[in-house]
Amino acid sequence: MVYTARESGTVMPDIFPDGVSAALSLSFDDARASQLEGVRVLDDHGVRATFYVLPAGVATAPERWSALAASGHEIGNHSNTHPCSANFDFSVANALEDKTLHDVAADIDAATGMIEELLDVQPRTFAYPCGQSFVGRGPRRQTYVPVVVERFLAGRGAGGEVGNVPARCDLAHVDAYTIDGLDAGALQSLVATGMTRGEWVIMAGHDIGRPGPQTVAARELERFCSNVTKDDRIWVAPVVEVAERIAAHARTSGR
Repeated sequence: MVYTARESGTVMPDIFPDGVSAALSLSFDDARASQLEGVRVLDDHGVRATFYVLPAGVATAPERWSALAASGHEIGNHSNTHPCSANFDFSVANALEDKTLHDVAADIDAATGMIEELLDVQPRTFAYPCGQSFVGRGPRRQTYVPVVVERFLAGRGAGGEVGNVPARCDLAHVDAYTIDGLDAGALQSLVATGMTRGEWVIMAGHDIGRPGPQTVAARELERFCSNVTKDDRIWVAPVVEVAERIAAHARTSGR
């Protein structure tokens, strides 16, 4: 079977459920307290999202995070200490430029262990902190994507400019739009663009609540969820569920 989206004049293989033109995964990073309140907006519309958590955030309210996971939302790994480039002031003492592959692997494994202990959940997908996937500097700079591949079904980036074409995207590092500060119309436009190419559209946000520089406004998120859940051409699912479909197709097609 085939789905209706076309790219470069060719019909794409049927990876998404029948009749679906685009997949959409909403994701939120850092296990911020506002997400425990904002998840009600998602629940009201039957939207299940992916929460890429830091153990320190989960540890402040483990019972509530357990309830969130039990309600069908995915819990993913976002590292233990959130290492990013030294270009970010907050990460100067925890800079990727100063890390090795062993350092990053240990940090990720520590996060998985704490998430399992706190929530009895084993994370199956990962979100690169700050969307960055390197360690070292200069001639010693290298990717840590292989570290993620050894541990997870998929790794989510951030700050992307395009959706993921399911038949050829790399699950080790899928692109995601950063959606902090966007209104419902802008969010809808990203999905509409994805539908023209049959894409998997991944959205990455942080706080949920009042408008702010790292916040998805609850009112805009509610309007957006209300719209997309009424459109049968859009499959809304956590990152892990879409990744499973793509991985299964890759196995059967020999890719």
